[in-house]
Amino acid sequence: MPLHWFILFAVIVIGLQALLFKVRALSRLGYSRTFTKHRLFAQDQVEMTETIRNDKLLPLPWVRLESMLPSSLHFGNQTNLAINTGELLQNHRSLFTLKSYTQIVRRHQITCTRRGIYRLNSATMTAGDLFGMFDAVRTLPLDLELIVYPEIVPLHQIPFSNKSWIGDMTVRRWILEDPFWKSGVRSYQPGDPLKTVHWKATARTNQLQVHQLDFTADRKIMILLNFETTKGMWSKVTHPEMIEQAISYAASIANTTIPQGIETGFACNGTMKTLAKGQPVVIPPAAGTHHLTDVFENMAKLELELSASFRTFMEIWEDAAGTDFIILTAIPLTDIEPLLSRIRMRGNGIEIVELKRTNQSAHEVEEDTIYV
Repeated sequence: MPLHWFILFAVIVIGLQALLFKVRALSRLGYSRTFTKHRLFAQDQVEMTETIRNDKLLPLPWVRLESMLPSSLHFGNQTNLAINTGELLQNHRSLFTLKSYTQIVRRHQITCTRRGIYRLNSATMTAGDLFGMFDAVRTLPLDLELIVYPEIVPLHQIPFSNKSWIGDMTVRRWILEDPFWKSGVRSYQPGDPLKTVHWKATARTNQLQVHQLDFTADRKIMILLNFETTKGMWSKVTHPEMIEQAISYAASIANTTIPQGIETGFACNGTMKTLAKGQPVVIPPAAGTHHLTDVFENMAKLELELSASFRTFMEIWEDAAGTDFIILTAIPLTDIEPLLSRIRMRGNGIEIVELKRTNQSAHEVEEDTIYV
């Protein structure tokens, strides 16, 4: 065969196969993505399964699958998976060869490193001919959502005071003495703190007397989180790692108190996309599994943005009754100490846990300040 006829024949064949793949490559080509669970805690693992199917006679020499995923989802090492990671998103690319009527199933182990609501809306599939002359592209709609709750840490990692009224959280609240409910006077016993001494009764009897503390079953706990990380902050959180740590602490406290039947709420001067501008996040105290799940889900939705100053936010709680407060804050609250004093005078316990930056050097770390 003369060379020119061979070249012409080859060009025709290549053109026909390219046209065939352009028209038929993505037909009857299916893709699905599933997760083993859709709700989990930060630092937990989840398995993502991808299934790609070629339900036709035409084999596909190459199929490229691309998707944009949050950078907070860390994938384990796997062959045939290229990942380009940015600060917020990561681009995933996989290349397959699919024979006729073939299905490929791939499983990825993913570690969710940060809390949040992650929506995976689409993936892009590209297939082409043998010589890469033509290709066809299709965007595949996906409707997947991962809800990652804050990380749960042991309570001993939270810088509570050893003398904190919150005490041993493994003991139910209603068998603990309430330091704000006094039912009488009794004789001093070894181990009683000096702050419980009843000096007038001691003077009358000439023997050391202390206040008899009553027990309570109906007091509630509100966990309050200050989103201000620097004085004068007015919008975006300037040290997000401190607030993420505080959210983790708040979730850990709720995860201990609510299962024990202690009515616990959560509030902060941050915001969520579903709230109006300037409206703080408030979840009233309650108990039960459904309430705990609601607390976790709202924490997952928190945006690192200020809704109001903490001074304005705390005015909401000035008239609260029968409620003790745990305040997590990255800055001292000396400017609202008069307001806190008025809240204490109404019989409300307050403990303030001051957070420290994780990158502080040893000589910069000062003693945690606890107000009781």
